[in-house]
Amino acid sequence: MFKDRVIVITGSVQGIGKRTAELLAEREAHVVVNSRTTEKVNATVAEFEAKGYSVLGVTGDVSNFDFCIEMHDLVMAKFGRVDYLINNAGLAAKGTISETQANVYQKMYAVNVLGSLFPTMAFLPEIKKTKGGVLFISSMAGIIGLPSYSAYSGTKRSIVSLAESLKNELVDDEVYIGVNYPGFTENDAKKEILSPSGEANVMIKREGVKVEPLDKTVNKIIRQIEKRKFRSYSSYKGRALQTMYRLFPTLSLFALKKNRRKIMDMQ
Repeated sequence: MFKDRVIVITGSVQGIGKRTAELLAEREAHVVVNSRTTEKVNATVAEFEAKGYSVLGVTGDVSNFDFCIEMHDLVMAKFGRVDYLINNAGLAAKGTISETQANVYQKMYAVNVLGSLFPTMAFLPEIKKTKGGVLFISSMAGIIGLPSYSAYSGTKRSIVSLAESLKNELVDDEVYIGVNYPGFTENDAKKEILSPSGEANVMIKREGVKVEPLDKTVNKIIRQIEKRKFRSYSSYKGRALQTMYRLFPTLSLFALKKNRRKIMDMQ
């Protein structure tokens, strides 16, 4: 179903975003890769073109609406249509509310929330024409607010509400809207996390935490789009957490309180 479809993937020069773009390109989709870093975009485009993939690289910050309009224009000039948008760009951050600086929250909400909303606003008119879809990449942390991850949990939960609103607004337009909840997934070696002061540090590999293979997470994203499912989880833990929190919210919050130290000490 992806042959000759034009698919825009934000934050797609490493990790989940890049692998998603690669597997879709293998299926003969035209992929648009994006990052704020020119060198990373150029390197990804060169890598994809060497494999014979159809790719367009666009450098810029998706939390800037003017850039999203510019990206829209570049994509339309190159391919003449847009079928799917995968809102993958995002930042991670750790720190309690008491110790985290205000600018960290501003940055997190700009990139993770506006960085999903603005591309959607820019590309939605074209997606309506093709009856394609928009997929928002959330997280298990978007199901329930985790201690020491308030900025990350808050932003990832916010985009779920955006997706729910958009889904109901577009029922009559036959546009697909979805939310994917990746769990602990094999990280790119260069993935960064913001400290309470806003410093970007390379994320340390978590010890004692079972992580999902990257391809398993990405293949579930692709299957979700194929089936046009609204919610999908990369592991049974995500589905179980969502079910438990929906049916037993008080018990879920109690369990979270009992495990708070383990979560707060996790790198």
